Amino acid sequence: MATKSTSNTRNSSTKPKAQPVPRSRGLSRMRVLSQARSALFDNQAAFRTSGSTFFEAASFAARLQPVHGTGPNAANTEIERVRNRSRRTYVNDAFYRQACRQLANNVVHYGIKPSNVQDPILLKLWNQWTRESDARGQLDFYGQQWLTCLVAGRDGEGFGRFRPRKPGDMKSGINFQVQLLEADYVPLDKTEIAPTGNIIVSGVERNLIERVVAYHMYDYHPRDVVLAQGNGGLPKRVPASDVLHVYMPDRFSDTRGYPHGAAALNTSDNHKTFSDAHLESKKSQSMNVAFVTTPGVEEDPAFTPDGVGDDGVGYIGYEPNTLTVLPAGHDIKFSSPSAVDPNFGAYKRETLSEIAVAFGLAVEHVTLNFDKLGDRQYRAVMLECQRYFESLQYHMMVRQFSQPIWERFVDEAYLSGLWKPAAGKTVDDYKQISWMNPARGHIHPVQEIAAFAEAVRNGFTSRKRVAASFGEDIEEIDAENARDQERAKMLGLQYGAYPALEGMDFGTVLGTSQIEDAQSPGGNVAGQSAPSLDSA
Repeated sequence: MATKSTSNTRNSSTKPKAQPVPRSRGLSRMRVLSQARSALFDNQAAFRTSGSTFFEAASFAARLQPVHGTGPNAANTEIERVRNRSRRTYVNDAFYRQACRQLANNVVHYGIKPSNVQDPILLKLWNQWTRESDARGQLDFYGQQWLTCLVAGRDGEGFGRFRPRKPGDMKSGINFQVQLLEADYVPLDKTEIAPTGNIIVSGVERNLIERVVAYHMYDYHPRDVVLAQGNGGLPKRVPASDVLHVYMPDRFSDTRGYPHGAAALNTSDNHKTFSDAHLESKKSQSMNVAFVTTPGVEEDPAFTPDGVGDDGVGYIGYEPNTLTVLPAGHDIKFSSPSAVDPNFGAYKRETLSEIAVAFGLAVEHVTLNFDKLGDRQYRAVMLECQRYFESLQYHMMVRQFSQPIWERFVDEAYLSGLWKPAAGKTVDDYKQISWMNPARGHIHPVQEIAAFAEAVRNGFTSRKRVAASFGEDIEEIDAENARDQERAKMLGLQYGAYPALEGMDFGTVLGTSQIEDAQSPGGNVAGQSAPSLDSA
């Protein structure tokens, strides 16, 4: 019995174990792909799977765009392609074009003008010279400002070059002009060590302390085949003192600028493609007005086709107000195109917002559609945008363009003998001026003017600063007001704008002034009575 028991035990112990079911390779692969997909579409999962970085932004997760370190000028050779795309988009995309123009409109408008000029003769010479400042004779100085700002936004940068003129060439007597040049005049691929040891990066030559000392420029536009034939294909070295380089740097030591709308160029292309596809879809759906079905057995057609298309399908045309009786067995079904996507407007607005923001604008600047903004919302939007506009005004248009031109103008006026500083002052004293930005305009004039008046009355600001916010010079305003008051007294006019004139006997004032006129040279002859107040 014991033996049998042992045998049974042995048999039970030697019984083969159940083998585990082999895992399907397909199932394992699906599980791995599922985990990878989860990491791909889950931002936090992407960062968690990296596991080796303290900063999530420094993760090496597969879904993140690979990033390589670059120097401030390492990608300069790519700027030409981006610039060409920006120019092409400017010509073919109305919204992108409007964004470029609105940047110039809000930064320059009718001009950033000098103020606090200490000498009226110098100011008169300036006003004369601004009318002939353009070397090509197309624009005045403030028009050159506007175009330079537009080009700097569209192309990323613009150049100006001082061109000397012979005595007698300029009506103002200021013997120089400004020639505006596109960025193509300075080659991006000219990077080398100069014989002097200076470093030339993308056509910009800097000395060992990184100051720009020269630009290497073509005489003519390299893409203008007719003019560039005699150019020799080699740029020439031009001293930096004769060149204006207008651009907003993004990194401390970069030498060239790129289009302000570079980040939105792909968005602009996608927006145009999507809009065209949406339009073509609606057009194709609208081509077929109706579909006619006929009985399966019919000897004679009920309708005679007006024509046959290229695909061999007949079509029928109708005149307005046609009433047609269909034979038995015929049916007609009118097409019902799908409605416009209700999200299309929201998508379009968000896309245009991205283009606008790339230029520091609001979407309303690009579309000129203000139906979603009230006056308070628009004021808040403009306050935010104005900070960027003023940055470009002071750091780019004044610092890099207007102020160097003014300093060259003052030197030329002195060297030409047309002006000299007052006693105790030097020529450099007259180079320190302020620049007056164009008027912003008013969103709610009554409230804003009242606020300005209250601020001046309580000493929180000055009339000069308020006038400057209007784009006006307070000295010119005061001089005009003085002349207006004198004329009002002469003519016996009483306006509420001149409270200081209230209570005056205008009859006596006018009679006195007429007597003075009669006694002055060219006035009434002695013995001739002055005209009465009524006749005047």
